[in-house]
Amino acid sequence: MQRLRGIIVAVLLGSGAALAAPTGPAAAAPTSEPKLERLSARAEPAQVATRSARWTKARIDKAIETAKPIRYSPALPTTQKRTKDFTAPARTIAPPAAAPRSATTAALPAPATHGRMYAITADDSVLGWCSASVINSGQRNLIMTAAHCLHSGEGGDWAFVDAFFVPQLYGDSQPYGVFWASSWTIWSPWSDDSDDDYDYGFVNLYANDRGNVADVVGANGLRVNNGYDNTVVVWGYPADDGYPGDVPYYCDKVTTYDGSWWDSYVYVGCILTGGASGGPWLEDYNYSNSLGYVIGLTSRAGVDFDYSLSPYFDDDVADLYHEVD
Repeated sequence: MQRLRGIIVAVLLGSGAALAAPTGPAAAAPTSEPKLERLSARAEPAQVATRSARWTKARIDKAIETAKPIRYSPALPTTQKRTKDFTAPARTIAPPAAAPRSATTAALPAPATHGRMYAITADDSVLGWCSASVINSGQRNLIMTAAHCLHSGEGGDWAFVDAFFVPQLYGDSQPYGVFWASSWTIWSPWSDDSDDDYDYGFVNLYANDRGNVADVVGANGLRVNNGYDNTVVVWGYPADDGYPGDVPYYCDKVTTYDGSWWDSYVYVGCILTGGASGGPWLEDYNYSNSLGYVIGLTSRAGVDFDYSLSPYFDDDVADLYHEVD
């Protein structure tokens, strides 16, 4: 895997085809899926009312400078657990949408729809951050990230009580300001069992003084049931193994693949380390406006292995999207 660093943003070139998928028995029929219940939380009114007093520009800048990525590094599954229906037809849930207003304040070749989400704990300190991306929705206020960035999983609770999103963060540059979270939502298999098939979630955001996030920076589309063989651009803010964390990196035109007969993960030959969790995998990427269709996101980033993993986006992703929009 070749790693290249550009002047403004780094590009990682890789190919899923270059990484041979492990061999094993033919995939068995999927087992029954777990019962789904929506799990949501909201920012408390008292916190919302005092945000501007507690979180000054200087304090936000300091948090961005010093916070560390949220960590998630469990062992890879070793037993067969394929529960997804891979025969369901591909569907477009939402198209990409360019920002109605011209984005003239930033000139980076990184998508304005991609950024970092910061999680704030009950003692008003920053737990850490993850990558996230804006998804087109009727309310124009939605981002998507990994569930492990929102909830600690089996036996745990929500990882934070408040959060904010910084689109197109680059170093100390925040060209569109910050957007505070209003609510966040996951499926119960993640909170109950840390089920990796459900390591995704949505966060609804309050508007900032420029407007709703999708009206300010644009929004990616969303597709489900896309199968395994797709060409994508993978974005993230990796922070380990020599990566700086505050610079967006991407793997360009990499091919996803089915890398294991015992799990439902989508694999891609892209080495983005811790901090890239929640970053989007974009199909049909438009290099003119930096928008595409999110068909996956980074659940586990390659540190000790030469690939990254995403949950398989099926109709459950669409159902959760419709729950929050």
